[in-house]
Amino acid sequence: MRLLAFFLRGSKWSLLLPVLCGVLSGAASAGLISLINSVLERSDPATAALRFAGLGLVALLARVASQILLNDLQQTMLQKLRMEMVRRILATPLRQLEEFGSPRLLAVLTDDVNSISTSLMCIPQLLINAAIITGCLGYLAWLSPFVFLALLAFMAVGFVTYQLVMARGIGFMRSAREVQDRLYKHLGSVIHGIKELKLHPGRRQAFLEKSMGETTATLRQLSLKGFGLFAVSSTWGMFLFFTFIGLLLFVLPMRGAQDSAGSLVSLTLTVLYLQQPLDGLLANMPFLTRGAVSLRKVEQLSVLGEGLLEAARTLPAPRTSFTRLELVDVTHRYHRELEDSSFTLGPMTLTLEKGELVFLVGGNGSGKTTLAKLLTGLYAPESGEVRLDGVPITAENREEHRQCFSTVFSDYYLFNTLLGLAPAGLVPKARQYLERLQLNHKVKIDDDGTLSTTELSQGQRKRLALLTAWLENRPIYVFDEWGADQDPIFKEVFYEELLPEMKREGRTVLVISHDDRYFHVADRLLRLESGKLRPETEPAPAPARQIA
Repeated sequence: MRLLAFFLRGSKWSLLLPVLCGVLSGAASAGLISLINSVLERSDPATAALRFAGLGLVALLARVASQILLNDLQQTMLQKLRMEMVRRILATPLRQLEEFGSPRLLAVLTDDVNSISTSLMCIPQLLINAAIITGCLGYLAWLSPFVFLALLAFMAVGFVTYQLVMARGIGFMRSAREVQDRLYKHLGSVIHGIKELKLHPGRRQAFLEKSMGETTATLRQLSLKGFGLFAVSSTWGMFLFFTFIGLLLFVLPMRGAQDSAGSLVSLTLTVLYLQQPLDGLLANMPFLTRGAVSLRKVEQLSVLGEGLLEAARTLPAPRTSFTRLELVDVTHRYHRELEDSSFTLGPMTLTLEKGELVFLVGGNGSGKTTLAKLLTGLYAPESGEVRLDGVPITAENREEHRQCFSTVFSDYYLFNTLLGLAPAGLVPKARQYLERLQLNHKVKIDDDGTLSTTELSQGQRKRLALLTAWLENRPIYVFDEWGADQDPIFKEVFYEELLPEMKREGRTVLVISHDDRYFHVADRLLRLESGKLRPETEPAPAPARQIA
């Protein structure tokens, strides 16, 4: 019912026409059994042939129309569902997404969305079968109320026992769906850890046997149990059906009831005609079950962006300037994945002024990247306030606040085109930057902003990410360990030329760095230790250059 309500909520009127076509096809198919019985008993063959052809044509055309309409509806809903899920992900706070986990997100966006879409295709078949069953039962009630009531009793027994077995099968399917999240995590390990797996046979073997082997074996066992129970329940329904036919053929004549209830041939033929739609009804149940299980997962993901989705639909105007960025008694706490403890950043108070070049230093795990995410609005503080030009940043204006920043984090992602950057006016400038960063012999930029390649060394990719950030022309820049993958020449270019140039242009730059050789470039030096901001220190003077 939840699955049907979901489809109706998404496209009530678009679903109505294929549903009506399905019902019409089923009704026409049910009408055929009455016609067949009348021909076998008594009828004008010529007239009956015309009626048979008409009903058959209606049944076939209505079925085809239902399938075509539903195919269109399925693809439309699939597109809408995927777009809606991506919009919700983009509207969800980053910290919440990190806790949810990328493997779970990927499983929802691929398997769950496809399962829901597949279950939609079962609806016309279910409606056609339901219409045939309803028509046959009505005709059976007219032929023999006694046989009709007996069949209803058998169907009631079958339904109750079917539901008992199905409930256990659904439990296995839900467990299998949970295991599937782990499988996606292991598949991600194959993609991102391929070099480590190739270089270490022991690790590769352990991964295949323990991680992938155990997870896929568990998924296989749960799926087999679930689908096995579905098969058992379907077979049990067919067993009851054939039992009823046996009673109809061998017990009913002993009662001498066939003359008053109708001919035995008509009764048997009508009941046999029910076999195919009943079988089709039961065969589609596993797909509907998987769709229902997937719907629960999609609804869990749908909650993530609740309340923020509408705000995310409106694009804020880019901000070109600011005066002061403040953190006032800000704290942020999160759980460490590999330790049974939590990490707390703050409380801290910090001010960044326009045109400042600030270095943020500290040991690994001291909270530097977390602080950068708080400043940029990617994280919301648990207590305290972030203020931009004296205005507190809240959920309502956080999207606008983010427009002040251009960043290159250590886990940056490099797109293969200048998305959202109006390439028509920026391409000439981008080509100049390419030459300055010595990438023009590796990368070309088309007139539409498409990059010829992003398959570069890590240092070159970071230079390309810097180029993209440069083109965004934001008032505040954040660089997280940008120099870590650069050779000495480009480190010096970055620290001694590019950063001072940004400062001269009036931009505020926050640099997370371990390169103490270049601390003298900074106006201020911020030091984090275990989530606490230590008293500021003056940058060391520039080291003396050696003269050859």
